[in-house]
Amino acid sequence: MVDVTVVPCDESLCKEVAALEVMCFGADAWPPEVFHTLCRMYSESAGFRGQIWVALDEQRRTVAGYVALEVTSLGEAELTNLAVAPACRRRGIGRRLVSCVIAACQQAGVELLWLRVRRSNQRAVRFYEACGFVKRGEFRDYYDDPREDALILALEVPEERGEDDPC
Repeated sequence: MVDVTVVPCDESLCKEVAALEVMCFGADAWPPEVFHTLCRMYSESAGFRGQIWVALDEQRRTVAGYVALEVTSLGEAELTNLAVAPACRRRGIGRRLVSCVIAACQQAGVELLWLRVRRSNQRAVRFYEACGFVKRGEFRDYYDDPREDALILALEVPEERGEDDPC
């Protein structure tokens, strides 16, 4: 496992997070200003609306990955984005970031965590299934370039919280 520290994203990290987003998602990448807007919105919110966490590679002093969570008013939350730098994959960073999201959901009383993933992204589907997510449905023609369905995966957030805080 890469030696990383997971921290809440702030404005100073948004540029590097946006660059990782483009590296990982290409044409589907969020515009850089979205990260600035979300960081500002989450930090100014009266209640917990969501968070972006960043995995900082201690050795390289770079962003190794990030995850974004949006909490709804229905007691549910969406894992909106997860990206790990190609050079840092398969080292436990993605799983650690998902653990941060699950811990935040437990603390916020969220019962259902869901996400969308390209049907063709079987590596991501297998990763999320290994994290406990199950297929709940499909969203026809959700993605563009190329046009593709999204699978909707969900996790019933366990009530118990582990002893070690992953974040």
